[in-house]
Amino acid sequence: MKLAFSTKGWHASTFEEFCQVAGDLHFQGIELHNIYNRLFTEKEGAFHDYTAAVTRRRLYEAGLEIPCIDCICDIADKASEEQAAQEIARCMEIAENLRIPYIRLRAEAAADKEAATEQVAALMAQVLPAAQEKKLTLLIETTGLFAITADLRAFLDRFACDQLAALWQVAAAYGGGGETPEQVIEHLGAYVRHVHLQDAVRTDD
Repeated sequence: MKLAFSTKGWHASTFEEFCQVAGDLHFQGIELHNIYNRLFTEKEGAFHDYTAAVTRRRLYEAGLEIPCIDCICDIADKASEEQAAQEIARCMEIAENLRIPYIRLRAEAAADKEAATEQVAALMAQVLPAAQEKKLTLLIETTGLFAITADLRAFLDRFACDQLAALWQVAAAYGGGGETPEQVIEHLGAYVRHVHLQDAVRTDD
């Protein structure tokens, strides 16, 4: 198993600092979050297209990988469908340049669950061909709309595509879906390609 930490919330940190943290704490990877910060948008930023080759070499020399890049859009929000498609497309470009295998997608909970699920399906139909062409895997997180993993399994079965799979967000599946690890694996099995662990507070009724 390879362990990575997320850059979420570390917007002012440099690439060198990320590598230093990984080395000091014996992590094997760095997971990227939020492509709208300067490390992605500025030409000298470590994750910009212009510097991708240099960054890949520096990661290799440090014995590090980037396993996943996180989209921050809500893929279940019809009002921002175009923006979500654009963000996913940009994440795929970055992932291809940096040789990142996975892209995290997140669907927030919705009052009209059926309509939101169909919205996600429409978006996946739009972006999956590019993911297949680039051999990148889109991972839908077990949170929000898909905190109940049987629902996510049913959704993934609709596509039955190697480039569309699941990201097990442990705290959300337990806290939001009330599921044990055994239930998650029973429902998702080999669909699980990546796992997120985070701080969580357990509340008992």
